[in-house]
Amino acid sequence: MTTSTPNRPSPPPGPAEAGWLPTDPGALTETLPPDSLPFEQQIGAALDLSLPGELTTPVPPMPAAPVLIPDAQALLNQNQMGRYVLERPLGAGGLGTVWSAYDTVLTRRVAVKTLPLAVPDGEREPLVARVLDEARAAARLSHPHIVTVHDAGVSPDGAYIAMELLRGKDLSQMLRSGWHPSGAQAALIVRRVADALSYAHGKGVVHRDVKPGNIFMVGRTRPVVLDFGIAQLLHQAEAIGGPALGSPYYAAPEQFDGRECDPRTDVYSLGVVLYELLCGQRPFLGGTLAEIRASVRAGRPRHPCEIDPGVPHELAEIALKAIRIDPEQRHRTAGTMARELRAWLSSQPEAGEPAGPAMPAPVAVAQTLPPPASTLPGPLGAAPAAPRHLAVPTVPPPPGRPAGWMLSTLLAVVLALLLLVATLLWART
Repeated sequence: MTTSTPNRPSPPPGPAEAGWLPTDPGALTETLPPDSLPFEQQIGAALDLSLPGELTTPVPPMPAAPVLIPDAQALLNQNQMGRYVLERPLGAGGLGTVWSAYDTVLTRRVAVKTLPLAVPDGEREPLVARVLDEARAAARLSHPHIVTVHDAGVSPDGAYIAMELLRGKDLSQMLRSGWHPSGAQAALIVRRVADALSYAHGKGVVHRDVKPGNIFMVGRTRPVVLDFGIAQLLHQAEAIGGPALGSPYYAAPEQFDGRECDPRTDVYSLGVVLYELLCGQRPFLGGTLAEIRASVRAGRPRHPCEIDPGVPHELAEIALKAIRIDPEQRHRTAGTMARELRAWLSSQPEAGEPAGPAMPAPVAVAQTLPPPASTLPGPLGAAPAAPRHLAVPTVPPPPGRPAGWMLSTLLAVVLALLLLVATLLWART
């Protein structure tokens, strides 16, 4: 690493309201000023795919106290990680430190996750390999509710992963600030996360550390799942190196027991998140790891409606089903959980969720259609001509003329012609 790199563009000064991408609750190092919002948040409602009327509860102010990250200043003094200029630390957790950085090749700001520096030489190589495995697994995922991985690499000081720089705050921060979502808000957020997890599971990736700190809110209703740092490819014969247990409050019983994890492990953790969003507390409590483990294994959470009578009973049952001890008694897949939440949302007029299952992706057929005859000015322009294989509806006759008028005329003409032919033949004979 060097403090300057010749023949490379210098990063422009970052805006004071630059966003952050935390990866662990309580590990934030930078926040947005409470009296200013980045441009993305100002237009977030217009860009978001959510429907009107969702999430009208005011979002609490962001925390203001920064937290120092060990070894962050030493790395910041080095300034460079591959082609990325490190600007400031944003958070620490999972495998390392997350930075706001400047991409000197594509001239854009990104978030860069770096490997911790203080590791023994014998552990550096497997840890670097683990980070690169994480990057490869995450790079296979392309979903609006999963963070986008741009790049990964190895430098003399370790490994790094470059990803999109998000602006907003995670659910952990929002909950710590006293935010309490409505049932419809909680169902919508968790349903979208369940859709994202279902997509990842279909690619063979299990997150294994679903928690509020790894659900980042961009705008008002777009959750983005972060940190597949302990993700495991399902086809691998053994787990990725390192601890298999994520955050203990959200860990499934099979994680405590060291048993194999599958998509139902993520369903369990997401059920804990839904439970917490609904009633403001976790289903299993404890001050130590042993106490949390005992509470999870006992499997006797309070019913959310007992804690808060305003919690919709159907949503409480979805959460309780997801956090059952036996994986066989949970939702079979994250997609099943998403469908149950979607069905509940469709029954709530104020939620604005469309009824029925999600519509399949449209098939691209533009290349088979004839081009429009002209383009008219205006926001919509001209509609393309109909494909030739489509039936054209019959235009009804003008008013005042019966539908059989044309047929009668045609028959009269035919009869006249036949009569003329017969007359000519008779005259010749």
